Amino acid sequence: MFNEIITAAALVSVCLIIHLAGILLMAEWLLQRREYLEQTAGKRHFAVMLLALFLGIMFLHLMQTSLWAVFYYTKNLFSDFETSLYFSMVSFTTIGYGDVLLPSKWRLLGVIEGFSGVLLCGVSTGFVFAVINAAFQFRLRRSSQG
Repeated sequence: MFNEIITAAALVSVCLIIHLAGILLMAEWLLQRREYLEQTAGKRHFAVMLLALFLGIMFLHLMQTSLWAVFYYTKNLFSDFETSLYFSMVSFTTIGYGDVLLPSKWRLLGVIEGFSGVLLCGVSTGFVFAVINAAFQFRLRRSSQG
């Protein structure tokens, strides 16, 4: 059990680093365009920006679930990579269908992946909320000035 928890902590740490690095890169990208977005961007620009953010966030989550899946597959916990990825995505999103299960020795990994997935999805949600809120504020200021 101790080995399982250490392994999970390492995987969670790498996922956190990937996630935070990705979110910070997207935030920096937005900050570099802040003046343009605040002063001249229209609805279409905000829609494209949000689409880009959603795609970026989905890519981050796919990277993280793939990392877990690679671990599961290299440890022969599942017979093929597709099953490993499926289990990882179902665990990360806390859907938990129960049709694919880890061996009992490793079953805590699925739970810990679920905890980290919930937290990382929450970070993503908070980031998207902050961006939408800022965009709304920009539009409000611009409409009150004109």
